[in-house]
Amino acid sequence: MNPWYYSVRGLAHLFLKASCGIAYEGREHVPAKGGLLVVANHISFLDPPMAACAMPREIHFLARKTLFKKNGFGAAISSLNAIPIDQDRPDMNGLRTIIKRLKGGEAVLLFPEGERTWDGKLKAPAPGAGLVACKAGVPILPIRLFGSYEALPRGGKKFTRHPLRVVIGEPFRPPFEELAKQGKGAYDQVSRLMMEKIAELS
Repeated sequence: MNPWYYSVRGLAHLFLKASCGIAYEGREHVPAKGGLLVVANHISFLDPPMAACAMPREIHFLARKTLFKKNGFGAAISSLNAIPIDQDRPDMNGLRTIIKRLKGGEAVLLFPEGERTWDGKLKAPAPGAGLVACKAGVPILPIRLFGSYEALPRGGKKFTRHPLRVVIGEPFRPPFEELAKQGKGAYDQVSRLMMEKIAELS
């Protein structure tokens, strides 16, 4: 348990509650322990703290590698379970770290779309999310974020007060053993399944 993480999460919840009135639904679906791949739609910089506040257990995040080079900021996000990822080229070290944490019983947040949407709508997923899922073999928990596009859209420079809501679905586990026989083709299939599960939440 990371007391610092829970302290920062508590402050984030207070800010989001006071400024936007954030609401959480489906928290009872979150497994109390064990490796868990949390997948969500990505529409705003508010998404990671929204997801963290909604989850009753500690989660780990992915963050652009360049952020860790900024004075003090890298140490700060590392203390909050951030995993450095190189988004400009294949990053095997980052992939191994994610899978290691999942197999070690941690919960890791992943955005299958790979980047924030420009219009607030769900996008097609990247195969990387399916790759992580197939390699780790842990349950997948879909969550859907609402309101963060209106509050702070991609390209927007001003925070706007707008109700926020996080809906957590039920965890699912694809037939990884069968999918392994399909090779890399299974990665796209699992990524699409993630987005389908996210899209079902309302």
